Amino acid sequence: MPNEPISAAPQPATVPAHSLRSAQAPSTWPTNAEILAALEPWMLQRRWFPLKGDAAPPLGSLRVIATWEPEEGVRDLVIAAPRGDSGHGEHTGHSGRARSAVLLHVPVVLEAAEALDSFATPGEAPGNHGLLVTTGSQGSPTQVALVDGAHHPAFWRAWALSTLKAGTVLDEAGALAIAQRAPRLRVTTGEQSNTSVILPAPSDPAEALGEQDAATGDLIVKLLRVLEHGRNPDVELSVALARSGWDRVPTPVAWSTMTWTRMGGCGQPALEESTDSAVACSFVPRADDGFELFCSLASTDDVDGPVRARAVELARDLGRTTAQMHHHLAASLGTSRPPTPTELAASLRKRARWALEEVPELSGHIRALELKVEQTMERLEALEALEPATRIHGDYHLGQVLHEIGGQQRWYVLDFEGEPLRPLAQRSDPDLPARDVAGMLRSFDYAAAVGKAPHPDWLGAVRTAFEEGYQQGRQEIGPEEAAQTGSQDQSPTASHTAEQAEASRQTVLTCLELDKALYEAVYEARNRPDWLSIPMAGIESVLSTHTEG
Repeated sequence: MPNEPISAAPQPATVPAHSLRSAQAPSTWPTNAEILAALEPWMLQRRWFPLKGDAAPPLGSLRVIATWEPEEGVRDLVIAAPRGDSGHGEHTGHSGRARSAVLLHVPVVLEAAEALDSFATPGEAPGNHGLLVTTGSQGSPTQVALVDGAHHPAFWRAWALSTLKAGTVLDEAGALAIAQRAPRLRVTTGEQSNTSVILPAPSDPAEALGEQDAATGDLIVKLLRVLEHGRNPDVELSVALARSGWDRVPTPVAWSTMTWTRMGGCGQPALEESTDSAVACSFVPRADDGFELFCSLASTDDVDGPVRARAVELARDLGRTTAQMHHHLAASLGTSRPPTPTELAASLRKRARWALEEVPELSGHIRALELKVEQTMERLEALEALEPATRIHGDYHLGQVLHEIGGQQRWYVLDFEGEPLRPLAQRSDPDLPARDVAGMLRSFDYAAAVGKAPHPDWLGAVRTAFEEGYQQGRQEIGPEEAAQTGSQDQSPTASHTAEQAEASRQTVLTCLELDKALYEAVYEARNRPDWLSIPMAGIESVLSTHTEG
């Protein structure tokens, strides 16, 4: 949201002007100290709170960095949470130094204590909708409620109007629709690192709360919980892809940007920082989650029957879609010099060492793994060059794609934030498109394991189909477009035979797939220990398959 409050701005006539807060809502806020004392234990229990275990902030260490009040009773907070472990491993900033604090986005709406439970969403974790705060700001100890902004229509109305004022919209009618239909919001209940809210179109035109509400389809808004200075890739890339005319990404409607001044320490000057804080997109109402779809296809595989045929065709089409995504990203945001094979190998060696240190389950295999990793890196270093770098998805897997039910039955690509354990500066750097390919190949491994594929050749069939579709998608791009964006196989292998070119491509892909599996091992060890066996098997498979001979 912009720094200035929007409450004084003229309101469009089609937006309900009445307050969306309860009649009993108090007018006096608790102090910041009272708010932080209550927010601290509440945030620690939220799925989106990133600092767990040893990384949890010391008691009483939270600080309010910035605050806005876009409407009466609505506050948007940026809160700094120091890392309990002072940062380590992959958590580094622009300078390479460990980040000491994480910035959290916490919008709240002031309500009467007795109104709190009316904002709960059925099926979600207890307490997600907000908390009670004891305050002495009214003279005697009183309980008031702070409703999580994602759950309160007053926040979303204020948010939509702020995007209109700031001009951060691709569709003004869509932004007005959000403001109009805020009372019908529905918070999603799935586990996620952010918070998503569905704002459905009226089922009956007579129920519309305004002209734009009636004329606009379903919308979904993602509230970004962890903030870092700079453009959020999820917003930046989805907007760029939509502006390029690519129709396989849900169309961004509006987004918000926060700007604040951070005081410098030890005589350093104050710094102005800004970041994207939320984004609204068109919603694909009838679609299958890619991971759930392939888990189902794996579990019901019939080898030579229609289920296997569908899995192979879906994987092939997803490969073509992925190639299109990379082409449009390159066309919109350009290409750049890739790392040299030696530079890439050095960064992958560093990540391998990090993973071996972070995951105790790997300790018994360190010597053998180090040897095999080194053999793989030596093959990478022997290559002459790599394909141009461009912006990529960065955390590409089956859970980031939707397959449309009915209509054109297209794949849609979601969530361009990148790997959550990497700092924003790294996630926004151009990278090799092959990294996304490797990520999706690893995701098929997960689908085979979770779906308990009864036939061992299922995994190989869908992986091969995906790779074939990707190569086909690259070949379908016209020569002129390919020359401009680097979307076709090119120069590194121009002087080589087709066999040599394919071998070089596979070497890069193998190294990046190994890198992804090592990353997964760290992630699962920290967050889902029961799933650790999946990347462990993947690491062994990649190394045993590709280091022989």
